[in-house]
Amino acid sequence: MAEKVSTRDRLLVVGADLLQAAQGGEVTTRAITDAAGVQAPTLYHYFGSKQGLLDEVVSHGFHRFLEEHQASSVDDPIEAVARAWDMHVRFGVEHPAFYAHLYARVEPGYKCGVVSQVELMLLSALEGAADQLTVSPADAAKTILAASSGVVITMIGELYDTEDWALSDRTRDAILGSLIKQTTSL
Repeated sequence: MAEKVSTRDRLLVVGADLLQAAQGGEVTTRAITDAAGVQAPTLYHYFGSKQGLLDEVVSHGFHRFLEEHQASSVDDPIEAVARAWDMHVRFGVEHPAFYAHLYARVEPGYKCGVVSQVELMLLSALEGAADQLTVSPADAAKTILAASSGVVITMIGELYDTEDWALSDRTRDAILGSLIKQTTSL
């Protein structure tokens, strides 16, 4: 006997499918509600807006990706940030439609919930290394997020060829190198 899927879950599945199929393009409320077999007020009841639904779809996908690719715990906060960079870039390259939803909507004062979560995760790791940084942990987190996002967008644009993981590694090392105080020993 097939398990009945809740209306909310059906909307999430349909939203994910349509977002993936759109490949970074627009997904309409009508397309979502028609595919889910519900009226627009149902979508608004569960998610507040189409954007709320799509944000939740991407958030769920990102958290599943993190769970599947969770690296072993590291004590060094800088190493944890380097690994987080690598996971961020890998997620974007492997899920370009979801990534486009996260970063393509540029509006003053708007930040997708997942982007805020990533920035908070970075900030949390960097606060443990504040004495090693050339800037505040908050400024370092913003710098790392901006640079890694740029790498992902560049790599997605070049996917017709092959992924240039060395580009990500070089950029990561340059950014982290600029944010970490250099120690000299005599």
